[in-house]
Amino acid sequence: MARVVTRSYRRPGKLLPQSARHFKGRSIRLPAGEAVEWHSTRRREEVILIFRGSVSLEVRDGDGRIHATRLTDGRLAFITPQVWHRVVNRSRRQAHYLYITA
Repeated sequence: MARVVTRSYRRPGKLLPQSARHFKGRSIRLPAGEAVEWHSTRRREEVILIFRGSVSLEVRDGDGRIHATRLTDGRLAFITPQVWHRVVNRSRRQAHYLYITA
């Protein structure tokens, strides 16, 4: 039997049920001046969609250099597997975004 699960992205937290085998997702509210720790999604791809605010997506290249891309309302970023990255909110306002990995 087909099953559909719905959740609101407006509330921070997990968006997908634990039964989702290949997807993970979360709605994040990142306070001004805060950053997500450096991480890699290993073999997974990641999509980040900005709902509100402005963040910097920082990516480390193979030589350890950091490259930053500014993401604002409505922008989407796709991150390939095994890329070390973090999201930084350098603004004065809280940012709200969604990430999904698969």
